[in-house]
Parts: sequence; C-alpha cells; structure tokens
Amino acid sequence: MPKKCLVVDDNPETVDIVSTILKKAGYDVLVAYDGEKGLSAAQTTLPDLILLDIMMPVMDGLTMNQHLKEDPKTRAIPVIVMTARSGMEPMFQGPNGSPIQGYLVKPFSQKELLKRMDDLLRKD
Repeated sequence: MPKKCLVVDDNPETVDIVSTILKKAGYDVLVAYDGEKGLSAAQTTLPDLILLDIMMPVMDGLTMNQHLKEDPKTRAIPVIVMTARSGMEPMFQGPNGSPIQGYLVKPFSQKELLKRMDDLLRKD
C-alpha cells in the first residue's frame, strides 16, 4: 500500500511540482493551501508524512506543527518543513517541544526531497 503524504503550501506551483515528484515516486498525495486546511486534512486522513511550508496565510507552518504535536492522533506524524530561507533551523524547535523532523530549503532537488522522506519513513 502506498504511503500517504500531505503537502501544505500556499504556492500552487510548489504544490504542483512536489505533488508530481511524489506521485511519480509512488506516493498517494493530499494537498492543502494553508495551515488551517492542512491541520484539518492531517487530522482526518492521518498521512504517513507531512511536507509543510512555514510562511502561509490563515495559519503558518510552525503553528500548524504545534497543533499537530499537541494532538495524540497526529503527534507521531513526521513533518518536513519547506522554506525559502536558509539558517532557520533553530526556529524548528517549537515552544512545547514540538520538533520538526527535517527541513528543506527551496529550491530543493527531487533527489534531496525523496531521500529526506525515505530516511524518515524508514524509521517507522
């Protein structure tokens, strides 16, 4: 059974590119265009992994991640942050011990994305 990945980003072009890469690699892909919709999708579908943009309208990625880690249903879902700004790693430790499992600086390569995902999903 294919792994489910939720892509949460407000940029439709990024969502399209990442979704295409993941579908070609055999993933089932779900998408959301803001953190609020992403949180709802995560709670209802329980994906195997979430790719999450940081800067989005309605609810930013760090806030969404904090809500994910506070919910027993979604706490264990690995999250990889996608950001256009390098050097942000210190920010990825949330205020309530809500760590991000990985991050990618945009633009990233297909190889880098799939390797990062594979490393996290193999831990399961």
